[in-house]
Amino acid sequence: MTLPRLLAPLLALACTLPVFAGMEKESQSTRGGLFFAMMTPDMERVLASFDNKAPLQQLAQHCNTGKAVFALQAGVKYQCKAEVFKNASGAEQWDSVGVTVQGTARPSDRQSDRREYGLFSLTPPATPGWDVRKIEPVHRTGLQAYLQSDTRRFGWLQPQLRWESAMSVRLPQATADARTTLVVPGKVVRDVNAFYEAQRHHVFVRKQDAYVYMGEVPGAPESYVDIDGNDLPGLVVVEGCDGWCISLWGLTGGLRQLGTFGGH
Repeated sequence: MTLPRLLAPLLALACTLPVFAGMEKESQSTRGGLFFAMMTPDMERVLASFDNKAPLQQLAQHCNTGKAVFALQAGVKYQCKAEVFKNASGAEQWDSVGVTVQGTARPSDRQSDRREYGLFSLTPPATPGWDVRKIEPVHRTGLQAYLQSDTRRFGWLQPQLRWESAMSVRLPQATADARTTLVVPGKVVRDVNAFYEAQRHHVFVRKQDAYVYMGEVPGAPESYVDIDGNDLPGLVVVEGCDGWCISLWGLTGGLRQLGTFGGH
């Protein structure tokens, strides 16, 4: 049996696990005001954590005083609740808080059994949507020339790039000289025993006719969101695993992982 045929039933099983398993999911963020949660109508609690307790306290106060949060991928306003945990003596513990969101479900949510997560912000995004399209031929040619100009640095990278699926991301109605983010799929990584499969993606930024290689993200970008209020999107990246393997990456100041969402 070939590897793809062997993987198919395993991956199918892995994809169904989140529907039936009951382990609590976890959102971890290095950026205060950004957290992952399950989308309405799913009311499952997610354990949210940050690098320190100040963003946790801000999140709890924000939610429990009735202020709205914003689903960055869906462009919808929600209400949230935050459960503050206490120890046996009744003192508040600030390692994590239990977060749920609630709002008007989209028609597609009410008609489907598919469970969905969302990335939420305490403040509305400056850009609620991005212009995402196939890479333009002129940009592909320019990017290929950039890579070929430095074979010592990029010789390993060029053979694995899948140009037919390359995408460009920019602000809506952006001018010709605005920065454009280019995302090109690379190699596929599989681990049958771990129920894991993901395609690495390589990220570049184009400014006029100059290109910069930002680095590699571990999976496929599922959505692009505004987390910095500028012309560089955040990337919500998905890896195929036994459960939920989601990560958030920012480009401002260099490619950096800013958050994760996982569990069963």
